[in-house]
Order: sequence, then structure tokens, then C-alpha cells
Amino acid sequence: MPNIFKDEYELAIEKGCYIERDCYSKLLDWKNRKARNHNALFIRGARRVGKSVLALELAHKEYKSFIKISFDRANDDLKNLFVNELNDLDYFYSVLETTFSKRLFEGESLIILDEIQLFKPARQAIKTLLLDGRYDIIETGSLASIVKSNDDEDYLLPSEETKIDVNPISFFEYLKACGDDLSLELMNTCFLKKKPLGAAYRKIYLKFREYLFVGGMPAPLSTYLKTKSLIEAEEIKREIIELYRDDFAKQKNENPIYVASIFDMIPSELSNHDKRFKYTHINSQAREREYNGAFNWLVKAYIVNPCYNSTDPSVLPTLTMNGFDFKAYLIDTGLLYTLSFMDINQDEFFYKSLILDKLHLNEGMFAENYISQALKNNGKKLFYYEKRDENTHRTIIEIDFLTIQNRKITPLEVKSGDDITLKSLKKFKDTFKNTVNNGIVLYDGDIKIVDDILYLPLFLIDYLK
Repeated sequence: MPNIFKDEYELAIEKGCYIERDCYSKLLDWKNRKARNHNALFIRGARRVGKSVLALELAHKEYKSFIKISFDRANDDLKNLFVNELNDLDYFYSVLETTFSKRLFEGESLIILDEIQLFKPARQAIKTLLLDGRYDIIETGSLASIVKSNDDEDYLLPSEETKIDVNPISFFEYLKACGDDLSLELMNTCFLKKKPLGAAYRKIYLKFREYLFVGGMPAPLSTYLKTKSLIEAEEIKREIIELYRDDFAKQKNENPIYVASIFDMIPSELSNHDKRFKYTHINSQAREREYNGAFNWLVKAYIVNPCYNSTDPSVLPTLTMNGFDFKAYLIDTGLLYTLSFMDINQDEFFYKSLILDKLHLNEGMFAENYISQALKNNGKKLFYYEKRDENTHRTIIEIDFLTIQNRKITPLEVKSGDDITLKSLKKFKDTFKNTVNNGIVLYDGDIKIVDDILYLPLFLIDYLK
């Protein structure tokens, strides 16, 4: 009898809205090199970023059979297996096979434990399942609430696992999904040769603006690719934000009001001149120790990307990080647009005006958020540099991002609009001289080199490895 119940991956393929992900190769590498050595795979990332679909793709393509247990829907009987039946794994697996009507084959089957952060005993059970070694194990979830916080019980978390972070779909992946290989080839050639894109720049830039608004979360992006409706994509983004708000309310580790307040303040804080996040902007009486836990929950849930001030870029940023001065970027720039305009009625003309930059908004906040998103996608931690006058406390030097290239710090300046001033970059280079590389300006313009400074279009950030 054919299976009438299709999973998320099968439905995406059937509807023609599956988007190929570059990180799939990492899953395949784990399967081929580590899985048989009693090593689990933990696919981490925010809710609705595509973790489950990736796991299911691997299951369909690389295994004879699989079982997926979703802990956001699992009943008490199923959960009880992971609490009381681990001493008899023959019985444990037999119940799973019967419950899901799936035959498991030793060495050829996969167990997917989806949204595992919602049921901690299952995560602890992985150690036992790995020691048994009959089947490969994949977990999906975020770090939020899977480590001991305010709970009364201690859980032994598995150490035998490979961790892979799944981020929103990149602009390059978006172009692949559009079938625009020619743009990708030209971008690669021009970056390597440091030559302008020329007449092709405008076409690629408009696609980039389109991508910025729709964002890289799989559901709204695939919907837009299929329907070309900005309103339909926007509706799905709003659903994702409401899902996050529900998660804030349900989590028990931090004050849900603090979590929601920090989340809602991100657009406002990024629109400020210095973009530093200040809890006192939420509540003038706010104390850092009251809000830090809520902020860290958002980070562990992969919803917020923090960017910390490095006080001395002449050494490794992690060694000179000031944990009290930070910026808070949203996981996805498309979600940032939606969060910024939640109170505005949905209108196709308004959204098209956003894409075409006809509303004269503060574009700098969206440009910076995109760069933070791209750097995080490339596995980089986020740092910036700021120096203030000791007497007036006014900012003397501010560099948007710092990254490491050839064992030196490279300052990245993000510019939007036509007014490009590089006073901070010049002061930064004079201050640290031989210990940093020449800076890179990421802006709304074509590739060029001026006074040894490389100017790159914002959408080429992915080439800075």
C-alpha cells in the first residue's frame, strides 16, 4: 500500500518548492565518515530555518528506511519509551517500528529526533542509543532550553556528536534556485579579478533587493519563487514571527516579557546611529542582570546574532571582547523587514516600493543586518570596533565589522546610499598600522579599488572567507 502521508521533504519536492542547500554536503560527510563510529549529528538552528527538511533529504537519499519522531507532536506513550524502556532496546525499537509502520535495518536505517530541545530525556537517551549502534541518529533543534537552567533535574548530554548550524538561505543559494547560473559565474569571475560587473550589476542588484525583503527562511522564499507574490511571502514571515512569540511565552527559563521586549526592540536599536543595544531603551530602570538571561535565550534559540565590541583589534577579537557593548542583529533580514513594519497593512505596492528603495528609509540597518547574516552563515563570530573620547564619550572611531584574513584583522565598513565617508576607516588604519589589513567597503555599488581600499557590492560578502 502506498504511503499517503508525505513528510516535509516529499511535499516540498511535490510542490516544486524545494530549495537546494549548500550545507547538505556537511550532512553527507557526517554520514560517510562519522555516523558508523557511534557519532550522532545535531542539526542546530532557529525554528522554520529548514533543519527537518535537510535531515529528511538525507534520510530519503542515503538510507534504506528511517523513522522521524517530532517532539512537538509526540504523545506521552512515545515519550515514555525514552524514559523507561532504554534497558530493553529490542523492545524499544520494536515499539517504534510498529508505531510508525516502518521496518528498521541494522546499519542502513536512520532515527531522526526532531525538535529535541522540547523533550530533554530523549537527548539524554542518545548516549545509550549510540552505544547500541544499530542505527544512525540525527537530532534537530536549537540550543534554547536543552541545557540545564532553572530545571530541578540534571541531564547528561551526549558528547559523541557532530554539530552543524543551519542558517537562512544565502543570496547565492537564492540565485541557484532561480536558475541564474550566469550571474553566479560572472560574480565569481569579477571578484577574483577585482573587475566591475558592469552592465550586469543593476540586474543582480535588483535581485538582491528582492532577496533582502523576502529573506532566506525557506517557506516564504520558496513561496515567492513559485507565486512571485510579495504579500504571500510576507504573510508567511508574519506567521514565523508569531511562532517565535509563542515560543517566548512557552519557555520557562527566562522572563517571557523580557524575551519578547528585546526581540521587539531590535529594529529600533538598529535604526539608532551607533546601533548598540541598550536595555535601558526598553525600560529606563532596566538592570543588565535582569535582561542578560533573556538575551542569551534568544541567542541560543538562533533568533538573534550578537556582535560584540573588540577593544583591541591588534590581537584576536575573542581575547579583547567587551561583553557589555554589543549589537543585536536578527537571524534573517527578511524577518527584520517584517518586524519593522508589522503595524502596516499588507500592500503589494508598498513592498515593491521597499525593494526599489523609493521610501527613503534607514537602509543602513538592513544592509548591516544582511552582512551579519552572511558572516554568520560563513561560520564567523561577529565583532565590531568602537573607540570613544574619554572626556566627551563621543565616538571617535567606529568599524562595523571585523573579520580575519591571512592572520590579520580586516575592517569591514557597510555603507548605503551615495554619501560614503571613510573617516573612521582611515583613523582605524592609522591607529593599528601594520597589524591590520586594508579595509573593505561593502556598499550599493560595483567592484572597484580606490586608494588600496576594495569596494564590493553588498551581495559579494559571501566571497570573504
